[in-house]
Amino acid sequence: MSVAVLPFFIMERPVFVRERGNGFYGPISYAASNLFCCIPGVFIIALVSAACVVLPSGLNGFGVYVAILGSSLFTAEAIMYLIASLVPHYIIGIALGAGLFGFHMLCEGFFIVEPDIPDWFIWGYYMGFHTYSFRAFMKNEFGPIDNFEGPQFSTGDDVLAFYGMQDAQLGRDIGITLAFGMFYFLCYTLILQRFHTGKR
Repeated sequence: MSVAVLPFFIMERPVFVRERGNGFYGPISYAASNLFCCIPGVFIIALVSAACVVLPSGLNGFGVYVAILGSSLFTAEAIMYLIASLVPHYIIGIALGAGLFGFHMLCEGFFIVEPDIPDWFIWGYYMGFHTYSFRAFMKNEFGPIDNFEGPQFSTGDDVLAFYGMQDAQLGRDIGITLAFGMFYFLCYTLILQRFHTGKR
């Protein structure tokens, strides 16, 4: 869903460059307006998605699920804003965004659990925001479960331990996800400041 940012910004970029060159507004006010305008849409998408997934399937923690999904979508949009400010065409941006998100999802701890990731590749686990949102989703769902009727796991904590997430903390992991988003928005603002000046 965050890919929609790409064509929107690339179409709007000449307007921003012209308006900045004419002195009507600067990169900080423009980036801040993008930041605050994306929040309501992200919240609505997270709320509707959670209602379609959590309620019918009986998952745990509806409100926390919305918070995790909202923070993930916010960070994904921030990344796509940053990519859009760097590429000349949205097709290139889509390829970069898909590759980056795919890499982060491979390293988040689902396909290969964190204890099994080689030391020389562990940086991929910590560098992607998907890791922290996935940890929060897992903690939200399995943390409250005291009993499983199955051969492999007896409690939700056993599931978390299997995935190397026994130390997962909801507030911390959601906060880290949001911090990634703010960092990418800051990088986006700096790119606008440095390279989209409106000067020839």
